[in-house]
Amino acid sequence: MDYVQRLPFILGASMAVIIGIISNSTGTESKTIYIRMSVGLVVFFILGLYMRNTIYRINKEVRKKKEEESRIKEQSLIENITKVEKHSVDYRVDDNSFEMNINTQKEEKLYDEEFTPLSVNSININKDEGE
Repeated sequence: MDYVQRLPFILGASMAVIIGIISNSTGTESKTIYIRMSVGLVVFFILGLYMRNTIYRINKEVRKKKEEESRIKEQSLIENITKVEKHSVDYRVDDNSFEMNINTQKEEKLYDEEFTPLSVNSININKDEGE
């Protein structure tokens, strides 16, 4: 970017030298050569300013676009992470789940009358003194 900052002077000076060499080779008068070089220097300096401003504007737009893309990527990553953390399945267990009806029309229960799961609410430990 250092050369872009100096672009107007480099462009104006180099074109003034080229105009001077071409005018001198054709055999024109020195006064006319100096006027042509001065006008060329000013015109190409202004052209260099325009080019420099265009390059800076393009560079600024590219940086904004990169920042916006990185911001969008971060948001999508955050959204993906939050989607993974959400569960749609209810893992809670009801206390009376063993008596739940499978088919309410036929009155079928989940477990037969012969088998019911053990419900352990409290445990009593009796230690015998004879052991």
